[in-house]
Amino acid sequence: MIKLLVKCKEVDRKKINKLGFTAMDVLQRETLANNRTSVKILKSNPHRFSKFSNFDEILTDYFREMKPETINALLVVFSLVLSMTYQAILSPPGGFAEDGAASSNYKDSREGKSVMSSTNFFLFYISNGVAFFILFVIMMSLFDVVARNIMFCLWPLYLLMCISYGLASSTIGI
Repeated sequence: MIKLLVKCKEVDRKKINKLGFTAMDVLQRETLANNRTSVKILKSNPHRFSKFSNFDEILTDYFREMKPETINALLVVFSLVLSMTYQAILSPPGGFAEDGAASSNYKDSREGKSVMSSTNFFLFYISNGVAFFILFVIMMSLFDVVARNIMFCLWPLYLLMCISYGLASSTIGI
């Protein structure tokens, strides 16, 4: 019963009864030995209902209410946009400074870096990165609805993609 109460969104865990006790207070005052398990369950989920986790749950609940066809269409569109943001960091607008652009007297320290001005590249980098990670969160919420059974396989793949995105962006950075 305690596990159900912890997972239920409508239950206010901070609610105080007429005697001034919360659910945790009542459980701690109980003398039965099996209540130790209940207290452990409640303590294992202290405020896991923060704003960020609520956002993820709200997003997932929103997707659960959609038709499967709509979810499939969104997955295709978001996959394409996620691919575009990933590719954009690998080949930024304007391209890269090349080896031939350097003077014969010295090596250009900008070789392999973006030819965009520092300000423009920074704006491009930030907006592209924000789009990438927002799409990442949305895609994981969608996958949580349609592919919950294989999420353990998807997380490592997405984590590796995020790492390679960060490495690529730092390599070609300013």
